[in-house]
Amino acid sequence: MERILTFCKKMIDESGQEHLLYYWLLRKEIAGKQQQQEAIYGIEIAKYREEELIEQEKITSLSTSESRVMELIQKMARGNVTPMTLLPLADDFLSA
Repeated sequence: MERILTFCKKMIDESGQEHLLYYWLLRKEIAGKQQQQEAIYGIEIAKYREEELIEQEKITSLSTSESRVMELIQKMARGNVTPMTLLPLADDFLSA
């Protein structure tokens, strides 16, 4: 599985502590129709405080559309989505 860093953002939580959020596009090659290679895309979000990993969550198989997953990652990065809220938001994305 390929892991492509797309965003790194600084955020300050309600207690005033600074964190870094990393957003990755995950890409996995899958066998497609008629021997063509296709890919399935996912998202990984990690939250660090002073180089220490605090939270991490990923969904490896979200969509076969790279552009849809990139659009979702951009929205998540703009909204400072944390690993804890990745799964419910991705569920909403798939339901839409």
